[in-house]
Amino acid sequence: MTDLEMRALAPSEHIIADLLEKRNKGTEDCVLTSDIAHEIGMNTLDFNSFLIDKKILERRNHRLRPTAMYANKGYTMFRSQFKYSSRGELKEIVYPVWTPEGVEFLKKLLKI
Repeated sequence: MTDLEMRALAPSEHIIADLLEKRNKGTEDCVLTSDIAHEIGMNTLDFNSFLIDKKILERRNHRLRPTAMYANKGYTMFRSQFKYSSRGELKEIVYPVWTPEGVEFLKKLLKI
């Protein structure tokens, strides 16, 4: 990347950093699904499939969300991440993370 390109992108980096800080506020103590999956010896995709089979998570609009039964229990929050597509389009990726209460719920469910 040239120096000119880097200077042109610098303002957008600050805007994205501000957006991430606002959107991810409150998720600092949350745990990634991948961390829980690895703790029990599973990969993240299989663990998400397990949670979908148990009707804890569901896919809505290409995003994982808690089902209605678990949506308001405080088990999950959402974190955002931004990535550029191969076409150079900025995409926001939103994914669930587990609160301390959610981690306890999963530990009881998994008996760990």
